Amino acid sequence: MNNNKQPNSRVVVVTAQRSAISKIPGILNYVKEVDLLATVFKTVSEGLHEWIDTAITGSSFPVERDNLCRKAVLASGMPSRISCSTISKTCASSDEALYMAYTKIITGKSRAVLVGGCEKVSNSAYVLRHMKNRVSDSTKGHLPLLCDVKQSYEENDMHYIAEIAAKRLNISLEDQNYFATKSRENARKAFESHYFEKEIIPIPYSDENNNFFDGDELVQQIINEKYIDDKTPIFVQDGTLTNYNTSPMCDCAVAMVVMDYETAKLAGLKYLVEIQDVSCIGVSSDESGMAMEKCVEKILWENHLDKNEIGLYEINESFAAQAIAVVRALGINPNCVNVNGGNLALGYPIGASGIRMCVTLIHEMIRSQVEYGISVMCGGGEMANAVLFRNA
Repeated sequence: MNNNKQPNSRVVVVTAQRSAISKIPGILNYVKEVDLLATVFKTVSEGLHEWIDTAITGSSFPVERDNLCRKAVLASGMPSRISCSTISKTCASSDEALYMAYTKIITGKSRAVLVGGCEKVSNSAYVLRHMKNRVSDSTKGHLPLLCDVKQSYEENDMHYIAEIAAKRLNISLEDQNYFATKSRENARKAFESHYFEKEIIPIPYSDENNNFFDGDELVQQIINEKYIDDKTPIFVQDGTLTNYNTSPMCDCAVAMVVMDYETAKLAGLKYLVEIQDVSCIGVSSDESGMAMEKCVEKILWENHLDKNEIGLYEINESFAAQAIAVVRALGINPNCVNVNGGNLALGYPIGASGIRMCVTLIHEMIRSQVEYGISVMCGGGEMANAVLFRNA
């Protein structure tokens, strides 16, 4: 066990839901960032206000620069006494929020924490400008060669890191496209089986017609083989990462309430799953692209678990190459990974992606009666966060 834990302390998840994921531009483009997160907060925290003392939200590029979490908490009608923080750890922003919440409860500083994640890429001037420049470089033939990238990339250039890893590990274009297709097929099956319905909170987006957004926009896309084959590299001229095997950025808000087990018991609440442990790690440039693998190994080792004891894995697939590298390095069964589709199929709301993965994992663990599940997300700068859940 993690030696930082107190002998009798336990952290449980009592509620966990999200908005549907909107493409760009999509339906959530017309919903304000604070309103989106506030709607999710209101539903997830219903009946729990007297217990929640802290709220922490992860967002890579919040449009609201003045503490998004605080604005959303107040807009949702929650008590002003709740301490609120908005943090950024690039893609692992919401994962870090959960890490902080877990730590607060384990150390006795909080008894119940509202953990959120929100990304409104469609309204982020910074992200949209970055995307526009990338498209412009691609169409004008300004992409660099892989050999040049190896000499100049920075730690936050995750797309270059993925390209380099794919080359080093012999992960072919065909491998990546196959993985991306499987992710989309898994997501479509889950959608058609109504698996996502319990985790999705309908979001009002038109006052005039009383319309609600309650279905992930990208899941229903048809897989067209010609579309796959026609895709060209988007990051380096001689690369293998394309629009098909790279996750599309999207909009989404997500939240969960985590509580001290004794507090949940006192409140008469039935919890969903227990958070057995959380972990984070950073690696050197010599281990570029290996942070998620190392983080999973770390959390398994600290909890005396074998990789095969984990029934379900949620592994970040912002790039197919990235997820394939982790699956191969760990030697885990691919059929236990992202069984309801991953970010390639559902979309990648950057800093909210990690907790979105956790929410989907929690509901699938309950549905399939799996004892252990792990979610792992990379963070820019050669870092990663992992969460180990246990189904009671």
